[in-house]
Amino acid sequence: MCMPTSKKASVVAPKLATVSSVGDASSSSTAILANNAYDSNTRPTKDDTKHFKAVTSTHSDHVRNTNYDLYWFLGPALICHLLGTPIHAIYAIGIARIISTRLTITMHYLLVDKDNYLNKLPQKQLEREGNDYLVGTMVHMYAQIPLQLLFPAMFFSDASVIGVSAYRAFWAHVLLVEPLYYAAHRWLHIPENMKAMHGFHHLSISTLPSTSLVQNFHEHFVYIATFGPAFLAPFLMFWEMHWTVIGAYLVLFDLINAYGHMNIKYRHPIFTSKYSPFQYLFYTPEFHLGHHAFFRANYALFMPMWDHMFGTWRPYTKTDNERLLPIKQQDFVFIGHNAGLAHFITCPEWDIYAAYGPFRTFKYLPYQVEFLFCNMVGFFCRVFMSAYTCSRYMINDELIGRVICICRTPIDYINPKRYSLVNKDIVKLIKTQYETHGTQCFGLGNLNKMKQVNDGGKLISDMIEADSFLRDKGIKVWTGDTMTAASVYHQLIDLPDFDSLESIYFVGANGKIGNAVCKHLLTTKPNLKIKIYSLSHTLDHPNVTYTSDLADLLNHKVVVLGKQLSLRKYAKALAPARGASTKKSELTPYKCRLILDYTVPYIPIDLNGFHNIEHHQIAVLETSPNTSNFLKGHFDIGFGLEQHQIYPCHAGCVLNTLYQRETNEVGEICVNDMMTMWKRGMEQGLRNKPLKL
Repeated sequence: MCMPTSKKASVVAPKLATVSSVGDASSSSTAILANNAYDSNTRPTKDDTKHFKAVTSTHSDHVRNTNYDLYWFLGPALICHLLGTPIHAIYAIGIARIISTRLTITMHYLLVDKDNYLNKLPQKQLEREGNDYLVGTMVHMYAQIPLQLLFPAMFFSDASVIGVSAYRAFWAHVLLVEPLYYAAHRWLHIPENMKAMHGFHHLSISTLPSTSLVQNFHEHFVYIATFGPAFLAPFLMFWEMHWTVIGAYLVLFDLINAYGHMNIKYRHPIFTSKYSPFQYLFYTPEFHLGHHAFFRANYALFMPMWDHMFGTWRPYTKTDNERLLPIKQQDFVFIGHNAGLAHFITCPEWDIYAAYGPFRTFKYLPYQVEFLFCNMVGFFCRVFMSAYTCSRYMINDELIGRVICICRTPIDYINPKRYSLVNKDIVKLIKTQYETHGTQCFGLGNLNKMKQVNDGGKLISDMIEADSFLRDKGIKVWTGDTMTAASVYHQLIDLPDFDSLESIYFVGANGKIGNAVCKHLLTTKPNLKIKIYSLSHTLDHPNVTYTSDLADLLNHKVVVLGKQLSLRKYAKALAPARGASTKKSELTPYKCRLILDYTVPYIPIDLNGFHNIEHHQIAVLETSPNTSNFLKGHFDIGFGLEQHQIYPCHAGCVLNTLYQRETNEVGEICVNDMMTMWKRGMEQGLRNKPLKL
């Protein structure tokens, strides 16, 4: 349905951002000062950060090759086998530390980061920490080997000494490790040492629990010398210790250290009152977050008493979660679904480090096997819940949006017998969210608006009208496809020399997005010829022709893909010309140079042997976080996109919410609305992702 013309839609002017939600200092010290976690009383001064630009420049380009991590992890087993020392203690401790770290990260995302749209973690930080957070654990595994050889009784004394050894390790930590760490930490903050080592850790301003484990490689050996006395000193005094005590100490140490890097506030008087001894004996997250904010304060490990003693204690108050809108506010819901095994893997609850970037592909795993596995997972999930609540984000500083996925997997959209179940789940979700939050605006993501499933959302709107409870609740259902069509259209007309292009080849032009794009192109580019790959003819125009020969795409300079075909079909169509040219400058027997693909998810075509053809994903929008407050938070997580990118259909539904659209956007696309939606998107700082041709 087109937008009503009798009533002018309210236009909301874009708001300029005064600060950015930044958590990574690798760009410059100004990023630190702009962090939303600070208020006017606790934001670091320029004097606090004047030394930091030189420090971060030393480390910001660091990239570690992770291709051989599995071999590094298995290395101690081979060495222990050759040297004849037990391996079970090494791997029991190492695996326990890895599991506890991953569980801590997951719980922190679920309970803290997922709904805190003011504390957005930068993609660059996630990539860096994801590459490095397990390095320390593996270094410690290798360091344990010579200690087992030199002091076997340090690990394999009789089990009867476990209790007393734990008691001794506790006091060794309090009396030795805490003051040693304070001294070592201050030494690491000497500018030369910051540049050489510790500055790498301080690239993270808004921290994750695992930030506690991310250090420069050489710095890990400083910490081995600092923390080792917790069990080495008692052993040298009493010549007894046990590996379970060492393992428990390291796991507990990791957890408490992670606690200090959590973005939470805990202000019970027992830890904040100046009359309470616990203010000096055990820290809170805000104490160590203050160290990451000020750099030259709060150096202590777990016991702030050392900062109080040496005059380096400084109060810090985290305020971002105090400025969040009410937790029950939810103005818009974008309804998604599972898109396959790669989608599971990129869920931040499972792996926060894989939340951004393209979906991984499993080229050696048949789709049938992948989809059957996902189907079993979906069935298991539906036993306990009908939908899963994903991230929360802010719209224009006043509205709240959220992504919620129904527990449906690709097979549910392949098997026609399950279409009615999918639609019932969607309507059930709409009803539940209205009852719980009063939400009236809903967007349908990807296959939830597939023509075969519900006629592009029309069936959903009909089911709402037929529902005695929902029919008078002002529920609006949108597909956002108008914005997608506008994005594809502008991506095409913005191509270099598009005005001189004679023809394009279009796969998927009979779909509603392709149909709308073609209609608008035929209106604005009357000389353009369009060849459509399809057996059915839906566009009757003298410039439109149809073909069933997929190989014909090679005869057109620009190809547009709006429908997913099997990779085998493309391989067969391209086979005759594969390898016809080895250099881009050579003449070829084919014209094709550019394949533009707006299918979701984007799956690269094998173009080996076609050095002249480029395959690019289009219909991806970029937001403007530095100049517009249109979107804040994790609206972009788990979609197979880079940070600050959003699919046009999602953005279109958000725009409909912001501009208070009163009608449904289902079924066929109203071509007249495409330019209106595009203009509104531009007003809010949206733009097509540039093509790197």
